[in-house]
Amino acid sequence: MAADLQLVGDTLSALQPFAQQEKCASCECLQGALVELRMALEELPEDAERERLLFAVTQAMQIQSPHGCLGCEPCAPADTLATYYREQQAQEIPSPCACKDG
Repeated sequence: MAADLQLVGDTLSALQPFAQQEKCASCECLQGALVELRMALEELPEDAERERLLFAVTQAMQIQSPHGCLGCEPCAPADTLATYYREQQAQEIPSPCACKDG
């Protein structure tokens, strides 16, 4: 699934507050979301915005002691990642053809 820079940037912005919280920054939920964003960015053509976002994601991934999910309900990073996936899929759904041939 290809993503676009705007979607990745919006998702990263939504995750940034959690990267600043001690309990969230090291959590596998946030770190997993960041890995997904990094992989999406690595598939996109190189340009200044891609590099800026890639740097920001890489910085947020620099943690000392990762830990498993704490079971927070709701888990905002996981919810943000789920929203990212839905938006990504919505962008890939082809619009219906108005012609009779399909």
